[in-house]
Amino acid sequence: MKVDKHQKMFKIVLKLLVFSASFLVGMLLFRTTHAQDANALLWKIEGKDLKKPSYIYGTIHIICKDDFFVTDAVKKAQSETELTVLELDMDDPEFMQKIQQGSMNEGMKNIVSEFTDEQKEIANTFFKANYGADLSQLGIVKPFALLSMVVQKSVPCTTPESYEATFVKNAQERNVEVLGLETVEFQTSLFDNEPLAKQIKLLITTIEEFDEAEAEFTKLVGAYKNQDLKALQQIMADSPEYAEFEDLLLGDRNKAWIAKIEAFIKEQPTFFGVGALHLAGENGVLTLLKKEGYKVSPVK
Repeated sequence: MKVDKHQKMFKIVLKLLVFSASFLVGMLLFRTTHAQDANALLWKIEGKDLKKPSYIYGTIHIICKDDFFVTDAVKKAQSETELTVLELDMDDPEFMQKIQQGSMNEGMKNIVSEFTDEQKEIANTFFKANYGADLSQLGIVKPFALLSMVVQKSVPCTTPESYEATFVKNAQERNVEVLGLETVEFQTSLFDNEPLAKQIKLLITTIEEFDEAEAEFTKLVGAYKNQDLKALQQIMADSPEYAEFEDLLLGDRNKAWIAKIEAFIKEQPTFFGVGALHLAGENGVLTLLKKEGYKVSPVK
């Protein structure tokens, strides 16, 4: 099957699914320009008449237990804040219900008929082998959610850790509220306007190239453990076809976050946890905050 530029774009989305707050949506794309020089995942936000600093941390959504780390600096930053804000409000009691609802096709429609015979065979073989079900059952799920199921199988461990879950637990232990920059409904609808055929092509291409996924994941985790945002950017820059989707997946979202971040930090010192690649770049959160007059500095 020929891989066109749209499929290549979606391959990048596949690689980046592991960096999103919800494993169901991958949206962390940006260019290698204007990368932050400092190797850091934790950044302090000060200035502009803030009474106390706030902090923002770049996460990776799925990481194996042996690679998972939370530094003393992160623990200290959390202890100094009075609110935790993630991409999604993950302590919402209806969170999983909303994820489930947002992952289903409208009207629970089974889209198996949208697959060609070749695509159906490829998908059914993978999902039967890994999940014990095929498209006759799983076809009611949106392609991006099926894609997330493929991605999870690329993680080389059976008990991955989650930074978001860890931050939620910390907030709950401190009786600190957890809120979200976006809603589940927004995140699970991002691909709804993409042609279904294109989404299915992404899913099939991902399955066909699954053997490469574990090596790619290992490479990404290595850069993450080095807290090297620039290296993460460079890994993603190998396929430039993402450019036409950059605003949808990253730029527009980051810009929409700034006003929300400002509102939070003006009210109380806040600890933010967002996908690591949202931080850097000319349209990254760090640069956008600086443009608004804040001092943003790395914390090691």
